[in-house]
Amino acid sequence: MSVLVWAVKRSLVGYVRGMADGAVVTTGGAHEVDEGFAFPGDGRTFFGRVTFTGHGGMMRVALADPALVAHGDTWMLEIADPDDDARRLPFAAVAAFDGTTGTGVSLTADGADLFFGPYEAGTPLEDLLVQE
Repeated sequence: MSVLVWAVKRSLVGYVRGMADGAVVTTGGAHEVDEGFAFPGDGRTFFGRVTFTGHGGMMRVALADPALVAHGDTWMLEIADPDDDARRLPFAAVAAFDGTTGTGVSLTADGADLFFGPYEAGTPLEDLLVQE
């Protein structure tokens, strides 16, 4: 069994938790750890969900069932598409992945669209770690 440990974007987590009605909820096996969020899985495919909500229901971003997928010489962090259960969404690009550590993680255009404005493609996210 492997575990993806990822803090997503620390400023986002802090922002959501600072809202009067903000919530960060883990389900489906994902849970919070000191380094961020842990998603259990097998190899490079993981399960669980982290959902960020707030602004009277106007904000709802769910990151579910992440997977690290090789695309040629690059890596992508894909998530379950929140609008289509049959699709995966390329949420973040990973500049370098050595099998354990992913660095240079940044939002893709599809990932940025989930936030409806405050982030754009290329916005840096936290590095990630895969533990065996």
